Amino acid sequence: MQRRTRIHRAITVAFSSGMALASAQQAAAQDTTQQQLERVEITGSSIRRVDSETALPVTIITKEQIERSGATNIEALLQRVSASTGLQSDTTQGAGYATSNANMRGLGANSTLVLLNGRRLANHPFGSIGGTVAVDLNSIPFAALERIEVLRDGASAVYGTDAVGGVINFITRRDYKSGQLTLRYGDTQANVGGKESGLSLAYGQGDLPSDGYNLLFTANYQDNTRIRAIDQGYYNRGITEIPGSAPPTSGRGFPGRLVDFGISPGAYLGTNGFNDPNFAPCDPKFTVVTTAGTTPNGQPKQACRFIYSATLDNMPDQTKGDLFGRLTLRLDPQNEFFTEASYARNHNIGRIAPVPIDSTAGHLNPDTASYPSFAIPVTSPYYPAALLATLGYAPPASGMAEISMRAVPVGNRINDNVNEQVRAVAGLKGTVQGWDYDTALTVARGKGTLSYSGYISEPKFIAALATGQINPFGPSDAAGEALLRSTLLEGTMRKSTSTTTVLDGKASREFVELPGGQLAAAFGFDLRHEQAKDTPVNDEYRQGLHIGGEGSVPETRASRNVIAVFTEVTAPFAKGWEAGLAARYDRYNDFGSSFNPRASLRWQPAKEVLLRTAAGTGFRAPSLWDVNSPPSMTNTANSLVDPNCPIAGDSRCESQFNERFSSSSDLKAEKSKQFSAGIVLEPVKWLSTSLDWWLIKKTDQISVVTGDAILTDPALLAKFGNRIHRTADGFISYIDTPVENLGDLRTSGIDIDVTTRWALPSVGKLTVALNGTYVDTWKRQASKDGPLTDYAGTAGDGGSVQPHPRWQHSFSIDLQRDTWGATLENVFVKGWTESADLVAANIGVAQEYHVKDSSRWNLSGVYTGLKDFSVRLGVRNLFDEEPPFTAVASYGSHATGYAASFADPRGRFYYASLSYQFK
Repeated sequence: MQRRTRIHRAITVAFSSGMALASAQQAAAQDTTQQQLERVEITGSSIRRVDSETALPVTIITKEQIERSGATNIEALLQRVSASTGLQSDTTQGAGYATSNANMRGLGANSTLVLLNGRRLANHPFGSIGGTVAVDLNSIPFAALERIEVLRDGASAVYGTDAVGGVINFITRRDYKSGQLTLRYGDTQANVGGKESGLSLAYGQGDLPSDGYNLLFTANYQDNTRIRAIDQGYYNRGITEIPGSAPPTSGRGFPGRLVDFGISPGAYLGTNGFNDPNFAPCDPKFTVVTTAGTTPNGQPKQACRFIYSATLDNMPDQTKGDLFGRLTLRLDPQNEFFTEASYARNHNIGRIAPVPIDSTAGHLNPDTASYPSFAIPVTSPYYPAALLATLGYAPPASGMAEISMRAVPVGNRINDNVNEQVRAVAGLKGTVQGWDYDTALTVARGKGTLSYSGYISEPKFIAALATGQINPFGPSDAAGEALLRSTLLEGTMRKSTSTTTVLDGKASREFVELPGGQLAAAFGFDLRHEQAKDTPVNDEYRQGLHIGGEGSVPETRASRNVIAVFTEVTAPFAKGWEAGLAARYDRYNDFGSSFNPRASLRWQPAKEVLLRTAAGTGFRAPSLWDVNSPPSMTNTANSLVDPNCPIAGDSRCESQFNERFSSSSDLKAEKSKQFSAGIVLEPVKWLSTSLDWWLIKKTDQISVVTGDAILTDPALLAKFGNRIHRTADGFISYIDTPVENLGDLRTSGIDIDVTTRWALPSVGKLTVALNGTYVDTWKRQASKDGPLTDYAGTAGDGGSVQPHPRWQHSFSIDLQRDTWGATLENVFVKGWTESADLVAANIGVAQEYHVKDSSRWNLSGVYTGLKDFSVRLGVRNLFDEEPPFTAVASYGSHATGYAASFADPRGRFYYASLSYQFK
């Protein structure tokens, strides 16, 4: 993305004499048409300055670039910033309550600070112990954006917690005086869903210098439609990519299976003349028939395994909307009052596979460390006694028979998420006695509402199943269907809020003349109150009695107060040289304090060359859930194999096993050290380039040793095997995964930016730009004092660590001429290696697999030759490339066959927009 690359260029704006001068006497002496150098604030610094190229690496996405990209949401824009790795996407299923989160340097969403006009927003209110608690990018008012500034360096010395991987500052328009209405529509060429339609409105009036006020109002609405996984079949590609593999499947299928015998009655229909209307066959669209062992009469034991990925959505139904307003009042030529308010709403309907049912999918009894029994009476008309006899078994005359099944008759599990954020800011800014100041009160509240459809209440289902009226192996009669539906757990499950209230202020000024310019300093304070009210409103949901759900969800109510002071100094101590120092002290009332300094150095020996470096420390405070939440139960991210299972081949040996999360009041804050060094060159007027090396070291990571990691890493299994709790007969009951301060993390790499601009006679203005990031190392200790494992270029560990591609870039060619323009863009992600253990856990073949590179080309054009109208046409994924196949199913999502956090599942996509300028 384009940077502020003209090193020696001052930012100039025409001012009236009253705006530029501090007194009437000075105003009278000043020519009203004279341009003045305006001091601006760049993300990462509290000092307003004339020169926009600082010692810190900042990527800027301009309004023009936003429009040319054809992006309709923040996530799509940040995917073009190479330092942003594997965003958590609200378009994936099961990836964090339909939120979209930034992820700088692959350090996680809670290590990236997201700001709106330089101030904090409220985090999404659904949290969990050891989980991600971060700002939902859908909270940003998309239509109001003027630019996005991405600081690719830590900034805790200025902003406090979370600014470890970087800072993303979304900046809205300030002096807009026009009106514009834009309509958008797009659809896939394959017509499989994924349509986009929307509109945005922007209206501004009032000129601050002449009218004394400016009012801005924007509105944005977006509607996206679902894509069903079965219509694209990405999950089936492993059959050709990895010989001997099969689609990811689950032993909990429909028609169901008799656990004690290991057979599915439906698998035998048509075999040796066996037919029974009570049994449904294994549907080849959604199941595969597997064989393991033989029956007493020598026939193979056959079972239907469920292709759960065929029942998912690759993209959900989704509607988004936001409103934003800002009023600025001029108090005098140098001071103004401002207030802004915003509202954002994201409604996401995510569909995942029907409820999986067997004993290990049930709610763990903490007293007996045992699972419930899902069984039908052998006297049920649906019990396959005749088939068992045919296979050589002696059917029992009485008792209960354990079953495993999938609740296909009641349809998909549906997570209906509504995420909202309301934010209001009021403040003063200006200049007094040579001091530039900015102070405001901010109140932001995030609200989340989760509703369920298609989930099943465990106690109700067990009781209904025991009547014998529900058929696990095929269609039930009308009474059985009604009984099954009476066990559904549906409606509103969770209603939670997260509130952030901040009073902040800062002031800066120039003091004395040094050989290289004016010494400047800034001072500021930050008083913040954070409050979480995470409330399950359904008691069965709270206890985790929803089969196939997220486990138990305890009520978490907590708050904290933060007091912070900070200062910053920039000293141009010699011609071309500038040194900077910044420091911040934060005091939390619940875990302690943190002091974070930063030093920077900038040297510009000539107007064509700038060298810069910075070093500092950072921190991330434990979340309110990490410190305060009661214990909760969940399950592993992937279906795993128990290496110490007591009965080889038993279905209970392979499962998404239960995990028990627990918080800790003794947690320390994560600490980090950052270093960056770079060079910016503009050897000729038409070429600018920069190269920055960065290094981040984390200590005392706040995380959990996941069940996925323990069961797939022999060293972790040896070290943490005592965290695996087992039932009396030796099967895994649950795995303890407490949140704790773990080991170190180190990552380093290089950012490169190259921009060329030519004014070509009779052709137009041509701009060619490359923004790329190479990750040299991404090492992490999975446990305290454990070995450092380098995950750069790999799929991660299948749990806490997600893929870390070695190289990512965005490349664009832009041509603008008179009333038309065209942009060709390439977004590239280098493939990574999936380990043999992860591949085996998902598709059953123990071999490494290298995920192919992802390279998407986008083309767009704009025409502005019509009075008051502009038309934009575009094609995303110009060459109709499928997302690369991945053998690992999850990557933070239920989607399989591709990495949803890195790739859009849509093929070639056409879109158009029409804008009308009405003022």
